[in-house]
Amino acid sequence: MGRTSLVLSFIIVAYISGITAQIKGCEKASRADIGFLVDGSSSISPGNVQEVRSFLRNFIKALDIGPNNVRIGLAQYSNEPQPEILLKDHSDKRSLLAAVEKIQLLGGGVTETGKAIEFLRKQFFTKEAGSRVDQRVPQIAVVITDGKSTDNVKAPAQKLRQDGVMVFSVGVGDANREKLESIANWPPDRFLHSVDSYQGLQRLTEELLETVCGSVVEQNEALAERFADVFFLVDRNIGQAQFTLFRVDLLKLIIQINPGASTYRVGMAQYGEDTQVQFLLNTHQTKQELQAAVRGFRLRPQPNRPRNLGRALQNAFAHFFTKEAGGRAHLGARQFLVVVSGNDSDHLVYQDARMIKSAGVTVVGMSAGASLDALHRFVNSGYAFDSPRVLTLKEFIVTEKMDHITEDCKGANIADIVFIVDESGSIGAENFQLVRSFLHSIVSSLDVRPNKVQVGIVTYNEESKAQVYLDTFDNREEILQFISRLPYTGGGTNTGAALNFTRDNIFIEEKGSRRRKGVQQVAVVITDGESQDSVFEAAASLRRDDVSVYAVGIKHASKEELEEMASHPVHRHVFNVDSFTELRALKHSLQKVICENVIDQAVKVSVRESKAKKACVQKDEADIFFLMDDSGSIGNLDFEDMRNFIIKFFRTFNIGPDHVRVGLVKYAGDPSLQFDLTATLDVDKMETFVRNIDHKGGGTETGKALKSMGPHFRRAKQTRGHKVPEYLIVITDGKSSDDVKAPAEELRLQGVIIFAIGVKDYNQSELVDIEGDTKRTIQVNNFDALKSINNNIIEEICSEDICRDILGDIFFLVDGSESISSVDFMKIKEFLKTVISKPTIEQNKVHVGLMQFSTDNRLEFPLGRYYNRDEILTAIDDMEPLDRGTFTGKALTQVSQYFDVNNGGRPDVGQRLIVITDGEAKDEVRGPAEALRKKGVVVYAIGVGEANSNQLLDISGSQDRVYSKKDFDALKDLESQVSLELCWQKGGVKTFDGPRQE
Repeated sequence: MGRTSLVLSFIIVAYISGITAQIKGCEKASRADIGFLVDGSSSISPGNVQEVRSFLRNFIKALDIGPNNVRIGLAQYSNEPQPEILLKDHSDKRSLLAAVEKIQLLGGGVTETGKAIEFLRKQFFTKEAGSRVDQRVPQIAVVITDGKSTDNVKAPAQKLRQDGVMVFSVGVGDANREKLESIANWPPDRFLHSVDSYQGLQRLTEELLETVCGSVVEQNEALAERFADVFFLVDRNIGQAQFTLFRVDLLKLIIQINPGASTYRVGMAQYGEDTQVQFLLNTHQTKQELQAAVRGFRLRPQPNRPRNLGRALQNAFAHFFTKEAGGRAHLGARQFLVVVSGNDSDHLVYQDARMIKSAGVTVVGMSAGASLDALHRFVNSGYAFDSPRVLTLKEFIVTEKMDHITEDCKGANIADIVFIVDESGSIGAENFQLVRSFLHSIVSSLDVRPNKVQVGIVTYNEESKAQVYLDTFDNREEILQFISRLPYTGGGTNTGAALNFTRDNIFIEEKGSRRRKGVQQVAVVITDGESQDSVFEAAASLRRDDVSVYAVGIKHASKEELEEMASHPVHRHVFNVDSFTELRALKHSLQKVICENVIDQAVKVSVRESKAKKACVQKDEADIFFLMDDSGSIGNLDFEDMRNFIIKFFRTFNIGPDHVRVGLVKYAGDPSLQFDLTATLDVDKMETFVRNIDHKGGGTETGKALKSMGPHFRRAKQTRGHKVPEYLIVITDGKSSDDVKAPAEELRLQGVIIFAIGVKDYNQSELVDIEGDTKRTIQVNNFDALKSINNNIIEEICSEDICRDILGDIFFLVDGSESISSVDFMKIKEFLKTVISKPTIEQNKVHVGLMQFSTDNRLEFPLGRYYNRDEILTAIDDMEPLDRGTFTGKALTQVSQYFDVNNGGRPDVGQRLIVITDGEAKDEVRGPAEALRKKGVVVYAIGVGEANSNQLLDISGSQDRVYSKKDFDALKDLESQVSLELCWQKGGVKTFDGPRQE
């Protein structure tokens, strides 16, 4: 060997050794199936084949090759693919390297990369060829090509990626970059590599190895089996026969799930009047120890003593699943509390069960004598069983439930949704994995595909990064795979900058936004702490671009900041949990609210606005003044939001000198009349007038402004010659420097109805002083939210006229089950009282009935009992909750008779039933609801919290008669809408005439 060749050999050996030593990440990449697909067409010279061999040798030498470690396969292709080395062929590095040396150039005139990729999918990454995909081993493909494929690569590459294979593309020379991007996983800066020649492959080795090994480590973490923590809570008073069944089955279950410290963990306690722990989740480390403990488990009965399951559930929440007790929620472990109950609890249990479920624990009920109704009151939906045979739980425990498109989201079929995810250092890698799981669950519920739902992702610390644009993925499988390896880097928390970045770089047409096509734009911010920069203006700017903003706060997140970011109403757009482990339980309520809002915006808002406008046509005469805060605390954009609010408002009415008249006064230190309602202006001129109002600033003397309104309304009455309904709409953002109570009271005595709208830094007690009550006070956190409350005020003003002369039967069917707290039950009663305040309740006009339902039902009063509103209000106030289960179908069947003539019903007039519920019915609702509708009863379904969307639709028979709200506070938002709906008939006719025809 010549001196030059010898030196060259030393250089090559040193280079290869350096690569092997440098790629530290590959030490952890201990398990993977890696398949190389190499372009072997005639465009590659024999010399270049040697370069490919050298590249493969270096790559293989850096990996831990073995049957249980890394497996390598290789295929070559031109117009046809040819397998060279299957994944199962070589179990050691030496034989694999020898096989690489024997590879010869395939040759062939064309390059059909798409066909070759399909070959990989169907014949290479299979169990028969040595793939271990069923063993949760990462699957990696590396495609190396120097030419332009003559066939389509996008579809076969997408199918390969959807099968869970991570695909890297390596382009040599003039390889087509667009096709390389179509082949590789996202993002291209990680999965797409280019070199100028085959000699350049050697320089690429280290970079590609580092990326591939890093991806293998990530995939191993993402694919790792998630075990479960299972705690059994056994009623100490169950019979011996039932206990024996339970214990025998539990021993069988232990054998089959093979528990241990690093797999499935089991704990046990018994309860009666008190709770006694037998062993915690971390007490027994082996299957044998656990079996011995179960065999030695003895009940300690407490006969004739109360069963306090509620206290036992409190104990479980506080002690059974903590990290100290062996709980692994922080590691993503699923957690089950299995209650084996011998009889119904002597205490209410729902609220205690709700607390432990909110921590992400699935509560299971096994009957050893208890009724299924009793179990349904505390278990998760679908987890009530009519025997203590716990072996039936095996599949629930060992099989991780896959997330699918939920029923709540099936109607939310078109939207652009961007997740803005905090990746700051305060979160930590362990908790960020829980964030990934949370995102995965939410996106799993969405219908991600072309022309349907698009998803984008931004992560941020001090800087913001677009991880996924709205047009990056057109299928759910690939974005879910990306989420499973979403990068985490730590750092600071600049949430305001992230909001601006998302507005400027993600919600844009060039990156897939469909805002100009009318598609809803949704942003979901997920953060665990207070931002280092301001979020207020950034969030307002995003909302002004018609983006609905949801804010999810974890642990140390600032509630004030979350509310500053969120859209109106904040109680529907803000979610807060105390720990990352609680995200598991939050996913359902968040996805439910997002999807319901998408449906509402897409379907109901325009219908609602149309009905409000038609109803307001009947508002033949009214005088309306706006009193508009012009103080210095209001910014120019805020002032523009007020202008837009006012313009949209008056465009709803029949404006004219003999119909509805509108005037406007603005104030700071002194009130200033901008235009009087006596001026004859058409709506276009009024809009121009409003657009030209200057914002000058100053103090806030609301009292002086209110005092100035008296003469305006007196003059209005004089110019008409008779009294008409008079309204004053006050918009203010701060506390007045003078007294508002006396001048406001004077206006009300004059007959003026006042709406008090507080924005941002409003003073709540002052709003009540202005309006005189809380009924017409409206609070919003920011001026851009004014557009969200327009319909509420319009419906309130117009429903009075449209409801005045209607004729009909209105029946309320109200859920009184244990799941509704006493505070929330009061909110239902307030809702009922507000809704019935609109129609005229008399013997020849509107009749009202009320029934409460639970496990059994109670008629509070039938349709023909009261013809006086005050008597009805008293009866509603006297109603006490039944506090049992939820049998809505049974209630629908029973309430039907009260629409009949012999029970006070009037089938010849319009009859309406409003069902209000907060949970899932434990019986069938479709049949009874259909029977009611066939009688001509129009049925409305109002669902709160965990109400089942499918059941609500089955009850009402139509999506436009379904109303869903996050919590009972939100019922207030429905009051004017439901009132108007109950009085509405086709064309706005003021009589009921049976089911409406839209």
